[in-house]
Amino acid sequence: MLLLLQADTATAEWTGVSVTFGRYDSDWAFSGETREAKINEIDFRIEERTESGLAVGAMIGYMDLRVAGGRDSETQKFDGQYFGIYLRQDHSISDLLSLHGNLDLSYHSGNESGSSDDETDIDWTEVNFEIGLGIRTASLRIMPFARFSDVDGDISNGGTRSFELDQTESAGVRFDIFTEPTAFIRIEVVAGAECDRVLARIRELFNGIKSFVPDGEEERKAMRLAVKT
Repeated sequence: MLLLLQADTATAEWTGVSVTFGRYDSDWAFSGETREAKINEIDFRIEERTESGLAVGAMIGYMDLRVAGGRDSETQKFDGQYFGIYLRQDHSISDLLSLHGNLDLSYHSGNESGSSDDETDIDWTEVNFEIGLGIRTASLRIMPFARFSDVDGDISNGGTRSFELDQTESAGVRFDIFTEPTAFIRIEVVAGAECDRVLARIRELFNGIKSFVPDGEEERKAMRLAVKT
């Protein structure tokens, strides 16, 4: 789920602020075996959009996850934190078509929940690159996309067990169903590196909120509220 509060000014640059809630499953490859990870996340994000349309953002958040047991280990539950940066670019081709690209880098670190004195730690870095094509009609936007992901991590407790993604490529499609010109419900299905991930999003636009710019002239702003599950 994503709760997005974003202020837009009449200029080309703006700052967006969001709170994100998410859940996804992923297969991690350890030496000689594959284990499933179920991850829940909540994070705070802030971004700046340049005149070229490139959005530059940063995020910091909390996570909890379960890593399924393997041949010689039980299921482990961790909680911890993560932070990262990202770039996002949208390019309009026509009234009906647009290209979308996203690149993000994050670092995750946590400890086993309720562990004994011999504490077990987990940490990993993650990189995601995504490109998609948006097709827009009056009430519907369809965006097929492809994503490449890379994970490099360790679980440590005396010894160290390294892991990476079992599958680095994934693909999916988003359906944005517009209920109003500026409000839509989004459904996203992804298969591959992040399996069994479904996303719904609602966005609304509120007008009439004003603020003052440094030169003293009033400039109209809009506040966007988005919810993503």
